[in-house]
Amino acid sequence: MVRIEPAALHFHNLTMSSIKKYFSPDVLFIFLISAVVFLPYAFRLTYYLDDWYYVYDGVVAGPKIFHSMFSVDRPIRGYFFNVFFSVFGPHPLPYHLGAYLWRLIAGVGAYWLLNVIWSGGRRNNFLIAILFILYPGYSWWVSAIEYQPMAVSLALQVFSVFFTLLSIRSAGLLPKALYLLGATLTGWAYIALVDYAIGAEVFRFLCIYLFISHGMEGPFVRRVSAVLKAWLPYLVVSLGFVFWRVFLFESDRQATDIGLHVEKFKTSPLGYLTEMGADFYNSIMNAGVHAWFRQPYLRLMDFRFDVPLLGVILTGAVVLLVTLAGYLWLRRGGLVAPEASQMMAREALLLGGLSLLFGVIPVIAFGRFINLSIYSHYGLPVSLAAAILLGGVICIFPSGRLQYILFSVFITASALTHSLIAERTLVLENSLETFWWQASWRIPGLQPDATLVTRYPYERVVDNPLGLPEALNLIYFPEPRQEDPIRYFASTLMPTQDNVEAILAQKPKKIEGYRTHEMVVQYADIMVLTQPTSFSCVRVVDGENFVVSANDPEALRSLFEYSRVDSIRVAEEVPILPAYAFGREPERGWCYYFEKVDLAVQSADWTNAARLGDEAFALGLAPQDQVEWFPFVQAYAMTGNADRLENILQQTAANTFFNEQVCTALHRSDSKFAPAAEIGALLEEYVCK
Repeated sequence: MVRIEPAALHFHNLTMSSIKKYFSPDVLFIFLISAVVFLPYAFRLTYYLDDWYYVYDGVVAGPKIFHSMFSVDRPIRGYFFNVFFSVFGPHPLPYHLGAYLWRLIAGVGAYWLLNVIWSGGRRNNFLIAILFILYPGYSWWVSAIEYQPMAVSLALQVFSVFFTLLSIRSAGLLPKALYLLGATLTGWAYIALVDYAIGAEVFRFLCIYLFISHGMEGPFVRRVSAVLKAWLPYLVVSLGFVFWRVFLFESDRQATDIGLHVEKFKTSPLGYLTEMGADFYNSIMNAGVHAWFRQPYLRLMDFRFDVPLLGVILTGAVVLLVTLAGYLWLRRGGLVAPEASQMMAREALLLGGLSLLFGVIPVIAFGRFINLSIYSHYGLPVSLAAAILLGGVICIFPSGRLQYILFSVFITASALTHSLIAERTLVLENSLETFWWQASWRIPGLQPDATLVTRYPYERVVDNPLGLPEALNLIYFPEPRQEDPIRYFASTLMPTQDNVEAILAQKPKKIEGYRTHEMVVQYADIMVLTQPTSFSCVRVVDGENFVVSANDPEALRSLFEYSRVDSIRVAEEVPILPAYAFGREPERGWCYYFEKVDLAVQSADWTNAARLGDEAFALGLAPQDQVEWFPFVQAYAMTGNADRLENILQQTAANTFFNEQVCTALHRSDSKFAPAAEIGALLEEYVCK
């Protein structure tokens, strides 16, 4: 028999006690609830909006390009992405899993931190931690590549404060010094990754104040003196960063250039302060109030309150888990006495409210503000403060059961909000993938310096007037090359008012760029790609041979006659789209044959076009937008297949808008669409009457 020495037994018991203390069933529930909300979507989401330029620039120029990308404002992100991209490459799944993992780490760290501050309020600490993980005001988690540093910064922020309290609590010199070092390093790191998060240093101070106040009696001045003494070593975090940022680092990006804002203030103090005041108020309301109330409503409105089935299932699972956790707490009798709950409520209101106020100030100072959409990431550093503030409001109610019900309502609403955010993003991402798969069927190859005007079926597929050139270039120009900045061989434009006016005015070409890439935009030499609805096929508009869909916007129609297809390399093999970016090839249904027939018509390969049309007919395929019959009409007219042609014309007989356009095309003297007299008479009978 092995004899265990008393010292070893004591160490063993101490270790097991620490493990049970930090990895309690509450941590398991935090993991389960957050996993139900985020993990099902982590395996389905791909790239969203600005993720694309990280991917393409990284694929073409390699991970080192990220140093150049962030040298102008946040250099540490260059090292961060260098490591991440070197390990995971452009594959989206690791980034989505990473975004969730950092969020989970932050939530567990918040639970441990709150337990240090309010050791008698573990139930409410647990619920606040869940609210923090599910904070609905932050909607950019679906863009897991670009916003990965924000998730890491938040986790480091939480643990920096947690290590601070552990250092103060530790009696031994070595653990105190190690925790102090950990708090300092994680403090520098979280601010270096997200500079506007520096306002969280006020949160650190307030946590120190509450922690020391709980263990110290006596005059207020004595407690403040002890707090200042404990807080003083951590000034090196904020002051060290500010010194580097103001005196050592020169920013080339105006949004993060502090000197620029000083100049604005000098130019118009009253105007500058008025603008800042409005942004400050709106940011406070969005981060602390509207995130919990208005955001769920807005996301429900996106779906007109018709929640997708998966969202219902996942939200229902969260309700069951929260109910189970409540049952277990009920069996344990809870750990929050009414008087302790009221004290916690007052302190949570103080901690959450002041941390929120001071946390927003750096965001405003950097010329930004917090909203619930494109600038929601600016609210992430104050999301813990917002959760604590809401928890304080809930804890005002004297009934423990009522508190739990209110917490559960907000947790459920937050879970549903994230599900709706993800579902909406999936619609947009799938739409984008489908668009470019269809475009690749139609465009085998592309000449360099081509400019494509792209019209997607949903507005939020792209949020930039310059479109999404990275997807286009990843398909047709994926070859690695050592360039800085990277030249995009093809450019894109969205049909915004400014771009439409520039094209109609035939303005000269222009070089557009951002951080590590640039491209040539040819306003006088464009090619229009349009998919006006989700049930339409992508149409490549040939300015010399086109018809208009009733679903095409008026502004876009004005560009059709300027659209040229000369930049298409018709003899090229169809490109192979990388599955990690565009998913698997869609089913080769109607749109596949439409694109192939249209490509054959472009080359006046009437025989091949008709053959492809016969295949589509044999499969029983037909369009939902009848404008897509146009290349089939031309193919069968030019090959003299009257039966097929009449079949189509009978289906479109009631579509006057389409028929009038076919009639106009038939009578164009410069058109390659010139069927034989007998077929021409048949067309006249159907489309020109």
